[in-house]
Amino acid sequence: MEKMEVGTQIQLLEAMLDGSKVGTIVTDPAKEDNPIIYANHTFTEMTGYAKEELLGQNCRFLQGPKTAPDAIDQIRQGIKNQEKTTVILRNYRKDGTPFWNRLAIAPVTVEEKLYFIGTQTDITVEKMQQEALSENESEIEKLMLPILSIQPNVATVALVGTMSLQRFEALKVKLCEYVSEHRIEHALLDITGLTWNEESPLHWFTQICEALRIMGSHLYITGVTPQAATELVRDLDRDNMLKTYSSIEKALADINE
Repeated sequence: MEKMEVGTQIQLLEAMLDGSKVGTIVTDPAKEDNPIIYANHTFTEMTGYAKEELLGQNCRFLQGPKTAPDAIDQIRQGIKNQEKTTVILRNYRKDGTPFWNRLAIAPVTVEEKLYFIGTQTDITVEKMQQEALSENESEIEKLMLPILSIQPNVATVALVGTMSLQRFEALKVKLCEYVSEHRIEHALLDITGLTWNEESPLHWFTQICEALRIMGSHLYITGVTPQAATELVRDLDRDNMLKTYSSIEKALADINE
């Protein structure tokens, strides 16, 4: 490797850091309040602060009203113990805009002098996606009330809300797992509180019916109102084996015959 002057090496290193997608700072714990002594260009763009505003400051100025105290304590302990620490916390830009920051802190000793290098990655989009997924999972749980065994080998689950493909997939998995675990022979889906948009859910129920049939169980659709029957009959094949009833009681009467 070609030997370079120290000045050239420093310039190249700064260019690499400024071109990085990760914000980077260096702090000096030997100085009062462990201030920032270096910040790359990415960090200034991420936070909205100019370098002259950052240098000499402790990085706590990025914290705000919704920054979690336990995250702050984790940072303090990592610095105190001189340990590598990674924490996700809510920080704030200069204009007050919050963002989610994956902060990684590492102690580095150069010529027997201790420094801390902190790298910041804006993961706001990732967090928003996680929150959206969590909300969807919550909606799925709202769709399905608990599956209940109402008689030996007989279980029922009430569906509420609007049916969607994602909710159907969750329903199919949950119901099949319950039937297998509890040795259910007859599963009742009550659709009294269920609504759907343009597409009828009948073909979805048919898939569940086939899955349960392969497992040796039977599916019964209950709570079919006259209006629902009118909409469903358009999609019902003559050879379709799906059993539908206006109430749970009528389905149970058929099962117990």
